[in-house]
Amino acid sequence: MTPTGCPEYNPFDDAVLEDPFPTYATMRTACPVHRFDGHQPAFYTAFTYADVVQVVMNRDDWTARYGLSPRFQRGVGFNTDGPEHVKFRRAVVAGLKPRAIEALKPEIDTLVADLIAEMKRHGPGDFHDLFASPLPVAVIAKLLGVTGDTDRFKELSDALMVEGMNSTDPAGFQQIVAELDDYWNDQLAPRRQALASVDDPGLEHLGTVVPDDLMSTLLVFTADDGRRLSDFEITNSLMNLLLAGNETTTSLLTNLVWRLLEEPGRWAALVADRSLIDTAIEESLRFDAPVLGMFRTSLHEVELDGVTIPAKSKIQANYAAANHDPDVFTAPDEFRLDRDPDELRAHLAFGRGAHVCPGAQLSRIETRIAINALLDHFPTLTLDGTPERIAPFNFWGRRTVPVSW
Repeated sequence: MTPTGCPEYNPFDDAVLEDPFPTYATMRTACPVHRFDGHQPAFYTAFTYADVVQVVMNRDDWTARYGLSPRFQRGVGFNTDGPEHVKFRRAVVAGLKPRAIEALKPEIDTLVADLIAEMKRHGPGDFHDLFASPLPVAVIAKLLGVTGDTDRFKELSDALMVEGMNSTDPAGFQQIVAELDDYWNDQLAPRRQALASVDDPGLEHLGTVVPDDLMSTLLVFTADDGRRLSDFEITNSLMNLLLAGNETTTSLLTNLVWRLLEEPGRWAALVADRSLIDTAIEESLRFDAPVLGMFRTSLHEVELDGVTIPAKSKIQANYAAANHDPDVFTAPDEFRLDRDPDELRAHLAFGRGAHVCPGAQLSRIETRIAINALLDHFPTLTLDGTPERIAPFNFWGRRTVPVSW
């Protein structure tokens, strides 16, 4: 039951989805912890910065082992806690460490240059389709080790976001997951065949027996008890990596360009002073968090901000609401290129603690390279219409950003 005195709040309501921030401001004050019964299972939402940090940092009360979405899912890979999560994360994110990302920069430079050239050939159009969507897909495909039909990879990625993650019908989500599983298994088959000749496959076989990529890493990974990951664990982890490395960066790019062009002086300021780029990226992450929030599950009965939450209840740690909390951020509903760096370091767009987004640094680097190139080639870039938001209720980005130059 919704806590007494709470206003109506439906996270799936079209009016909320179109611009959630005024509603979040109301909830932070009137109902900082809310229970929504219009979803099965029902779930709670934490709206204040302090409560969100408590949910994501306190592992005695909250767990990720039942999945980071409003549905209950098996704890796999990133969606685990403790030593198993640490070991899994260390192995998988080895491909996302600074040295690996640095080695990837020339390839990102080339991809960005190709997309810039295509924009010039095309002429004014949708920044999302021309640039913001294809860049992260190409980068995550490279990291995962995707070969062959990358168009099918993009198609399935889009379906996962638009139809799967936004659907309140579990059957729709499961259909997309099943299609992705088939795709992953086709991609993994040659690696499995190559590893069949190795007695005890391990990380030392990356780059020799199998390609040194994230798909191969999952195949040779061993859990704490010495076992290999199951097929389900591998495909589920690949799905999470796809989400983490693709749509979040696309949304960061579309949100950032949208806000910079919304007030033309902002784009002109970056054209004149490239030192503002990092501030603009972090302010975009704070102001328009690409993931509105992630979910945890209560390990036992928990009291949060005066609300008693039963054991094994889902709760959304609402990053976007926390990032607009006036107790932490000055004038939080203003997009500012002169925001205090200490405030920017406090934003929660990528989460915090053990489950912080593993692709955060890669996303920042992709965006920095992209914005520098766009400023070089399109100093007069302007909005050419009203951007539209993406569909998934828990993600915040632009599905269209019409631009001209």
